[in-house]
Amino acid sequence: MAITTQQREGFTMPELEYLAQCEDVTIVPLYRMDRLELVRGPVGPFRPPQKAQAPLWLAVALKRANRCRIVAPKWLSYSHLRELCKQEEQPESMFARLPVHYLETAHILLGAAEDDIADSQDIRRLLQDLREVRQSKTREGLRMLNPMQLQMDNLSAAEINEIRPLFTHAFDMLHRLDSLAASEESQHQSQFADQSYPEFDDTFGSSFA
Repeated sequence: MAITTQQREGFTMPELEYLAQCEDVTIVPLYRMDRLELVRGPVGPFRPPQKAQAPLWLAVALKRANRCRIVAPKWLSYSHLRELCKQEEQPESMFARLPVHYLETAHILLGAAEDDIADSQDIRRLLQDLREVRQSKTREGLRMLNPMQLQMDNLSAAEINEIRPLFTHAFDMLHRLDSLAASEESQHQSQFADQSYPEFDDTFGSSFA
């Protein structure tokens, strides 16, 4: 299957945020609302003060209409992000597991529901620290790129998107170099097989007559 130009160049941040808005978040409705029939399936009904699940785009729309509060995900807390930063900074540590759209989700929630998120300014700083340390580890991983694979588990969609153009170009170059080396080796072996050594024939020929 051919890789399209869009796949090679990656997505824009608004495009990634569009995908992230399909993820569910927890809300606390402020008004009673009947069940909503969406393309993805029914959502609701909403009965305050009971918590409910809703896609992020709907939660943001209800928040802007003053019809709900948004409950911040557990990973979007000061204590959790601080612990993740410490883990990521450990030498030779693996990438911490985070939601695939954690950066986009955090950006949307901090923009639309900052008043629902405790320590929002500290969380912004920790998210920036977390992103920087993970970017550093990603660059280190790219240095170990080989023609067969590049394994960096638990990267988010935005982090993959950042390295996609460089990765695809580097991977193509490695494949070309690998193919060239294999071709040269094959030619070398062919030339060696075609060579004749008459002095060996003169020396050992009579032994096998």
